[in-house]
Amino acid sequence: MGLDPATTLRDVRWGEEYAGRFVWVWEISGSVPASHNGGYHKSWSMRQPPMYFPLGGGTLSGVSKPGEVVWSRVFLMDGRLHVDLGRASAIELPEEETRRRLDATTRQWPIMHAVLHGVTRDQFMARHKANHLNVAYAPDADTADKALRAKAAFFAELGVEVHLCGDVRL
Repeated sequence: MGLDPATTLRDVRWGEEYAGRFVWVWEISGSVPASHNGGYHKSWSMRQPPMYFPLGGGTLSGVSKPGEVVWSRVFLMDGRLHVDLGRASAIELPEEETRRRLDATTRQWPIMHAVLHGVTRDQFMARHKANHLNVAYAPDADTADKALRAKAAFFAELGVEVHLCGDVRL
């Protein structure tokens, strides 16, 4: 499908309105694939905060490049595995807004500015059964839809209860 095979986890940290859209702050307390930042030349490493990692270590950090992503989060409910699947756009924000958001969370960690497709903040949080999301980039919206459908079929075949969230073209 032309997908970047690199995926990563993200913590759902917080979000707020910016320029008329609700923009999420998705970070991770570890490294992201350099391709998610647009390459190694747009990535950096910083020492992990001692509060979280007293023995040290670094991250491959950066600001996620703009693009279409498929997100998923797997969780246990009523003794069964479930997965929420949806689409989002990673967007670019001005450097000063990115810095403000990093300073309000954990500045060493990789950040993604995400806008969900067809899922409001309250809807997303009402189904907040797992704090970690898996994200994968797709080259365009059509491919993201195809990847989401393939992922849904894969999880269903494994016996996982699939929940499609937001604007998903079947």
